[in-house]
Amino acid sequence: MTSEALIDQIVRAVRTGNDPALGRLLAQLARTADLALLLHLRRRLYENTGGHRGHSR
Repeated sequence: MTSEALIDQIVRAVRTGNDPALGRLLAQLARTADLALLLHLRRRLYENTGGHRGHSR
């Protein structure tokens, strides 16, 4: 699976609330991800799930 396909599946799992799939996909991502890929995932999640950049601290 390509990195982009994996990110697409993660975004879909987040959007649908599919926790089991999300856990599996994130474990797969953790084995190969570099900083650029993680930042790309973050951007996609904000774009596709209506993420808000509020303070969470």
